[in-house]
Amino acid sequence: MRKTSIAVLLGALMLAVVPATAFTVGEQIVLKVAVPIPRSQEVAIEAKKYNDKLAAMTDNKVQVRMYWGGAAGDDVDVLRKMRAGQMDGAPLSLELCSQFVRQALVLASPALFNNYKQVDAARQALTPAMEAEAYSNGFKIMAWGDVGRLRLLSKKPVETLADFKKMRPWLYPQSEMLKEFYRSIGATGVPLGIAEVYGGLQTNMIDVVWGSALVSAALQWHSGTSYISERGLGFISGAFVFRRPAWDALPKNVQESMTLLSGERAQTNQIDVRKQDERTYQRLVQRGHTPMRAKNEKEWWDAGKALRQRMIGRVYTKELVEKAEQIAAKYAEAPEEIAAAKK
Repeated sequence: MRKTSIAVLLGALMLAVVPATAFTVGEQIVLKVAVPIPRSQEVAIEAKKYNDKLAAMTDNKVQVRMYWGGAAGDDVDVLRKMRAGQMDGAPLSLELCSQFVRQALVLASPALFNNYKQVDAARQALTPAMEAEAYSNGFKIMAWGDVGRLRLLSKKPVETLADFKKMRPWLYPQSEMLKEFYRSIGATGVPLGIAEVYGGLQTNMIDVVWGSALVSAALQWHSGTSYISERGLGFISGAFVFRRPAWDALPKNVQESMTLLSGERAQTNQIDVRKQDERTYQRLVQRGHTPMRAKNEKEWWDAGKALRQRMIGRVYTKELVEKAEQIAAKYAEAPEEIAAAKK
């Protein structure tokens, strides 16, 4: 993975530009941050640079300790440890964020967003209230973001829902929407934690997974698959989150600096990650993955729309979905834009 995507995953390292004069605490603050990507020489060097800069600018008052590649457990373990005060920050999926801000899953509504303008507009309009809810429930959301287009990666071609039902698809245990989707189309999912997906592909326990090209490459899922969706089926979103006690322990002027800097960096880093996701997709194709396109895209979108309606009242309100739908309609692609994307 390149440095720009690392900057998004390591959002806590925005601390590196906080001025030293902001800190008056007597003891060093060590923020423990868990990230799912494996430790490599490149990311380790980048993290050390941030920590060196952080130490210099805060008179060695603040440091970030990284727990790489599942060292702190899977994503569920990390959230549990954050609640227990054993871990301070991590990037979390919307499914896990929904445990402390329930309606966050509206940002993952199926068959709703098909371009980034829609995603950005919905996030800008809907997340302020969600951030307040998260804070009241013990978590500080530093930044929302996405890590690319949701695609299927598989060992055999998946062109129809019937093809999908014949396979052994990965089921993310935390996703109520995915469980309901499988029930509705008659598919049997194989529940595995994120850290178990790679092994599941290698042992043929599963033969199809959901993920962006960027995430799939970072977690090595691509090595166990041969096909990848040509067009995205949605977007993979989440947030970088601190537990509230760790955030509240920081001096107020440091919090203000972090909030300002995270906002300034988030947009630039987000654009970089989206570009990298597209480049990663192209590289996977160039290196042997076969692009696959649905024979009838409408059946997938119809199934998604039906699922979105069934989830009203279970994970989000009707009013919130209608607001998201209005935003999506406002920023929908014109027919000529859609045609150009298919070429």
